[in-house]
Amino acid sequence: MNQGDGFWTKRRLVAIAISLFVLLTFGCLALTYVLAAFHIQYLPTPAYIESVKYYAMASAALCAMIGFSLVVNLPFDEKKESGLGHLLGILLLLVLFAIIGHQLVTTTIPLCAALLSGEKVHVAYTVTFPEYIGGKFCKTAIGLAGMPTLDETLCNFPPDFQQQLKSGSEIIVTGRGTHMGLFVESARLAEPAVRP
Repeated sequence: MNQGDGFWTKRRLVAIAISLFVLLTFGCLALTYVLAAFHIQYLPTPAYIESVKYYAMASAALCAMIGFSLVVNLPFDEKKESGLGHLLGILLLLVLFAIIGHQLVTTTIPLCAALLSGEKVHVAYTVTFPEYIGGKFCKTAIGLAGMPTLDETLCNFPPDFQQQLKSGSEIIVTGRGTHMGLFVESARLAEPAVRP
């Protein structure tokens, strides 16, 4: 039997490694969007995001390096694919892996913690855009300051609540979670600070 004919060839192992990594990470990352389809929203807290920003960047860099090491081991036919096309594909994949690494720290880990050991919490958020452009599962979106790009909106609150807000307004969001993040249940405008 030829060495290249076995099941555990380098090419096959690389393909299996990439597939397992992508399945696992996309499964974890997709959880927030699957929940959003059922109108269950999860938000990390601004304090948590600030405290893990360097870990999130390190995780993004590590995942990008893992992606790069997997990609360079993939064989490609130089006749079929131009060098520029191959390079562009690698760059896009590196960006995707970096996003996965960042989201893993900023969203997936605290979401799992909230699922496993959450309790009633109240978290203050600052509004950036009271009328943000929402998506299919996010009607009347409200933009929030200091949040990761994919988690920067509060969704599906009544338009009359949205109309009370302006850029810089502080809102108190209540839900089940931890100091790292919460599953949104309700929100209200914060009481104005009393100055002596």
